[in-house]
Amino acid sequence: MTDITMEEASEFVFHKCEDETVNNLMNKLSNRAINSNAKHGNTINNVKKTTKQWVVEALEESMDMSVYLQRLLEKLEKEEINERIDVNRKRLPNCG
Repeated sequence: MTDITMEEASEFVFHKCEDETVNNLMNKLSNRAINSNAKHGNTINNVKKTTKQWVVEALEESMDMSVYLQRLLEKLEKEEINERIDVNRKRLPNCG
């Protein structure tokens, strides 16, 4: 495989599939890698870590993701409760 420059990589087009969500994710992954490579001056293949260091890093990332998912779930649950309250208010007779 021939090495390409970051500029060339930014114009690289992945083989697209019929699933728009997959295509969007592929583009995000590619853009993230390009930006990270430019920021850090290397690629993930050049990072020298032990297997244990990679496991710790992955665990920390998954814990962060769990926190984000928990926060989103709490937000969704609060929105559902507020929607139910609004619906119930509309059903109550006007006692004014």
